[in-house]
Amino acid sequence: MKIEKSELLRYLGHRGQEYSPSLDREIDVAIDRCLSLVTPRCVIKKYGLDFSPLRLKGTDVVFDGEDIARHLSGCDEVYLMGATVGFEVEKEASRLMRDDPLAAVLLDSASICAIESYCDDLCEQLQAQSGVELTGRFSCGYGDFPLSAQRDFARLLELPKKIGVFMNEDSFMLSPQKSVTAAIGIGKRGGSPSVCGNKCYACNNTLCAYRR
Repeated sequence: MKIEKSELLRYLGHRGQEYSPSLDREIDVAIDRCLSLVTPRCVIKKYGLDFSPLRLKGTDVVFDGEDIARHLSGCDEVYLMGATVGFEVEKEASRLMRDDPLAAVLLDSASICAIESYCDDLCEQLQAQSGVELTGRFSCGYGDFPLSAQRDFARLLELPKKIGVFMNEDSFMLSPQKSVTAAIGIGKRGGSPSVCGNKCYACNNTLCAYRR
């Protein structure tokens, strides 16, 4: 896991404008603080796939939405992944918000970079050991893949037990906030292969400020 300053600035909306040396030092402090506080944990499980409807073999889970079906088309199996960088960095950002809002915002942005980098690392490891082409990761809430599908990820991956991640039953949001669930297709056939770590390839919003 690494936190690139350029990525942190991107999340802050930086567009190449100059900023002060003092802010640059504060960014470095935020990066170091974040890396000292994160406690990355993950759980990954592999499932076979059936189609029409898109279903995880051996389970009662059916994935709704054309986007996730398109994402996994041509795949025989899928990895379900859950990952988090833990509560401590979130608690520290909340504490800082009372006394030093800028430091809090920088730390929060650094923690976004941390979970994204951690997920990228996990995808690279999966790709290296799989021996077949993987798709990018696709999370609940992307396109028309409903956020409510997060309930199935949380149940199948046993997120509370395995990595201490909990889901709000009303909003389907995860806690700690810097936590991610995703589906990664295995053995993609046909079309152009994707880079497992680049989750933006599947998004049609080419004007997004955070697009990679």
